[in-house]
Amino acid sequence: MKIFRVALGILAAIGGFVDIGDLVFNVSAGAAFGFQLLWVVVVGVVGIVVYSEMCGRVAAVSGKAVFDAVRERIGFKAGLAALVSAQIVNLMTLTAEIGGVAISLQLLSGLPYRWLIVLAGVVLVVIVWVTAFEWI
Repeated sequence: MKIFRVALGILAAIGGFVDIGDLVFNVSAGAAFGFQLLWVVVVGVVGIVVYSEMCGRVAAVSGKAVFDAVRERIGFKAGLAALVSAQIVNLMTLTAEIGGVAISLQLLSGLPYRWLIVLAGVVLVVIVWVTAFEWI
């Protein structure tokens, strides 16, 4: 049904930016640094909003992914820069998620944080490797 696809898109959009890993990681950073890094959150949120809005417009108008549209209009190097930038942002988001899981596990167990980062990373790799994409 089409309503479920729309609902899944809304949940993915909300969950992609505000989830437990980000919240735990941000609370931990706030506890360590106080309000010194609050400006980073504001700049990051504005950046996410602007980038998401631009990508949505490009995809809606051209019917193509941002990489394809940029590559066709500006050239391969600019398209590659957009693709690499998006992958770097995805990697940073994944890192924050793993850090948030490790902090949560540390609060629950009292085990050393560095070992829990490794544990969270290994569990993530196993889940992605074993689980079918349709189930995730």
